[in-house]
Amino acid sequence: MTAIVSRQRKRLLAAMLCGIGAACLLPIGGVYGARTLLNSSGGKNVDASGALKIPATPAALLVTVNDVNVATSLTAFVLDPSGAGGTIVSIPVGSRAEIIGNEAPRRVGDSFTQAGLAALQLDVEGLLDVSFSVVGAVSATDITNVFSMLPTVDVTFDVPLINTSLVMPDPATTTTVKRRSSETTLPPQPIATDTEVFPAGTQTLTADQMTLTLMAQKLSEPESTRLPRIKSLWAGIASAVGTGLPPEQLQLSPTSTPNEVPTDIGTFMRRVFAGPVQVWQLSAQPLSGADNPALLDLYALDRFEVLMIMASVAPSSLSLPSGSLAIQVDSSLNDANITRAVVERLNYIGASVVLIRELTDTPPQQTTFRYSDKAMLELAKVGLEAVLGPLKYEQLKKPVEGISAQIVIGQDFVNFLGSSPALPPTTIAADE
Repeated sequence: MTAIVSRQRKRLLAAMLCGIGAACLLPIGGVYGARTLLNSSGGKNVDASGALKIPATPAALLVTVNDVNVATSLTAFVLDPSGAGGTIVSIPVGSRAEIIGNEAPRRVGDSFTQAGLAALQLDVEGLLDVSFSVVGAVSATDITNVFSMLPTVDVTFDVPLINTSLVMPDPATTTTVKRRSSETTLPPQPIATDTEVFPAGTQTLTADQMTLTLMAQKLSEPESTRLPRIKSLWAGIASAVGTGLPPEQLQLSPTSTPNEVPTDIGTFMRRVFAGPVQVWQLSAQPLSGADNPALLDLYALDRFEVLMIMASVAPSSLSLPSGSLAIQVDSSLNDANITRAVVERLNYIGASVVLIRELTDTPPQQTTFRYSDKAMLELAKVGLEAVLGPLKYEQLKKPVEGISAQIVIGQDFVNFLGSSPALPPTTIAADE
């Protein structure tokens, strides 16, 4: 089969699968996935068709901003279906934004300084394929007010934490610039001064010191050096929160219900701290050469890792491609590399993973494709087995609202990956 014929066949398969999938979808905005979501009380609600209803869970974006109006950290908070606890996702400020046409590569964090919070929100939503219910740009004082409700936090810094500040010299100091016919006296200029905030090693941080960890930046220090300590901070907070802090400690109203969406970032964060918290920091690969002609501190995210995480913890906030086939992935392998590979391979044929569940059952031998409509069965056999290996096919007996098909990953897929079946290139020339 020639490359063009193969590409045409893949396009036809994706279009037909997506068309069938769209016909099977119920008119909802998305679904939410978590380790025990369908076993939770909220997940057992059913609609008139008998399908499980998945509770929507909002996501929020926290932007910390220093005194010179620079975004120092980006963090997504996702609320658990119970209304307490959830997930914290650390996003590199230097992530490369999605660009259009001949637009030059740029950092998402720079959008805040150049165009404000709304522009930054659009950039991060495009980067993660999510919609945020709450967005907040906070100063040191704002974030310290929230952190003051937490106990002290233990973190480990792999390198010293150093902050660069601009210090004004003696006001009497001036600089004289001589020209051929005149002299100009300049006012004192600020001097960049480095200060070690914390040495390397394990530290116990108070609220003010937690804030410093998010705000501190050393001049010319790459963000790749800062990311480990930001992750350590959020991991330390998650450990300090444990099973959740008491509502009275977090100043949360006892009358609030799980279905209420917090309207401000501070309340949203405190709701997350009211239950168990898990932390994930997105992988970031430094960019150079033609990918970074301006020599920015710029990073590429792993697109399939992003999709995997969001489908696992925040699919109610996912922005799905119009008409795409919505697939639920269940896995008992509990291996993020395996799950990411599934997401990549399904994305290749035009399907969208909208719900991922990591289960505790014994992994089956066979990988199973459960379909909601027999019309997609023959098409699925053509495309899915090429990217997932041999499959067993069954009718979907327990429908989930918004899901067209379910894939249960078995040991067969692990064996299939072991044979190194490379995906063909997906780049298509503009004139094709």
